[in-house]
Amino acid sequence: MGKKSRHSAIKAGASATSDAVGADQGSAPDDALERTLAEMWESVASGDVLSAELRTAAFVALPHLTDSSPEDVETLAAALVNAASEHRSGEESAAFLRLLISLGTRSIKREASKALAELTEDGIYPPSWVTSIGKPVPRRACRLYDVFGDRETVVVTFSYDDAEHALLVATYLAELPTSDMIGVTEDADGLLEALHKNVEPFERFEEITLAEARQHLEAPLASAGQDPDLALDSSSVLCLSLARSRFRRLPSDDPGQTIAYTGADRAAAVDEFLRSPEGADAGDPDSARFWATLLTGYSSRVPHEPPAQVGPLRLTAALLVHAASTFALTAAQLDGLRPAVTAWTRWAAERQGLDEAATDHLMTRLPEILDEFQTAYDDPYNVLERGYLRDVVSVDADLVWLADQRARRAFAVPLPEDREPGVATLDAADQDQRAMVAVSEFAECAADGAARDQLLAAVKRVVEEVWHDDPHATWEKAKGLLADGHSRHEVIHRLAG
Repeated sequence: MGKKSRHSAIKAGASATSDAVGADQGSAPDDALERTLAEMWESVASGDVLSAELRTAAFVALPHLTDSSPEDVETLAAALVNAASEHRSGEESAAFLRLLISLGTRSIKREASKALAELTEDGIYPPSWVTSIGKPVPRRACRLYDVFGDRETVVVTFSYDDAEHALLVATYLAELPTSDMIGVTEDADGLLEALHKNVEPFERFEEITLAEARQHLEAPLASAGQDPDLALDSSSVLCLSLARSRFRRLPSDDPGQTIAYTGADRAAAVDEFLRSPEGADAGDPDSARFWATLLTGYSSRVPHEPPAQVGPLRLTAALLVHAASTFALTAAQLDGLRPAVTAWTRWAAERQGLDEAATDHLMTRLPEILDEFQTAYDDPYNVLERGYLRDVVSVDADLVWLADQRARRAFAVPLPEDREPGVATLDAADQDQRAMVAVSEFAECAADGAARDQLLAAVKRVVEEVWHDDPHATWEKAKGLLADGHSRHEVIHRLAG
């Protein structure tokens, strides 16, 4: 389905970042920790701010590379602070702690702050260069993107004094914008040249303002690493905390400059399509309106994107992921799929301003996507996933709201692939079957007898409260506990206690 594909320009840029952190993707975590710690002290001793930040980012990333539990993160925080306290130089130890405070997780920041306060009480202070940590000057920005709006790569350069480095963030736009490749390199000019030279057909390269770069990076960096289908490789994970730190250095646009499109805008676009010559070829009017509403809504699910954006990856995601896993379709809607989607796609391509070559490429790819739809729709996983929204979904529903509903209910009842094997095929939309899923997960968490019955009754209560978002306070408490680093299973235990 193309979600993990990367175009050649990104690969060209990646070659410039391959040695930025110095950790081999195949290395064991302990080996990476020992090697990076030795390199850290070299960077700190030399006062090389960027190198020290990169090494620190590698430490911060270790829990993400090893799927660590919250307890493991706490252990890592203590280990890093102990490494600082055992180092031969108090100044260098203090500098390392300042780096951890700048780039670390909440646990690491907390432990590092305590340790730095103790050093300060003993009259030990970091060297003066630490005041530069996390404060490089943003210099220039550019964007490589495809004309369909399916993918883009943003590069922003920063400098410490006269030394310029570059942050590269590649983003998959066909679903909710998500970064799937991140790199940092000291060869900013080389990276920009590589991207510029490797522009492929249907791609464009442009300079953008730093404020525009911030707008393009905000959502993708916030969601980076959260989609299992777009997992970051280890080199990208190592750069993630530094990328987020660099993002905060970028200026913001005037909020009034951001255009937000509404449900009324999307409805107007659907009406425009239905009145168009292409709309006249869309088949059954009711089915044509359904598919036009679905595709127009999906194409404008991100606030600043106008309705009727269209591209091969976006159509694939809209039909084979969103439609197949969200809507229970009627026979008429299934029969009307091909004529309606074909007509809408051609109309949207013209409305978007795609040239003849890009439109031909899109229309050549479309039949392949349509041929795959029935298989995707009948997939048992998608059949079960449709149950999560069955009672709340409508074709004109806001997609961000739908995503929130799905996320909350998937917390209450794990998606089929995340359940115990014996309950993977149960329908989450049925209360009795939701209870069976919950019992399968928590039955071994208490001894037999009254304690077990009491726990399971409380767990089923929590599941129902979260599923229906009633009372809303239950889900709010759950989100707070998740933000503190507790696993889903632990959160339900606490809410049931």
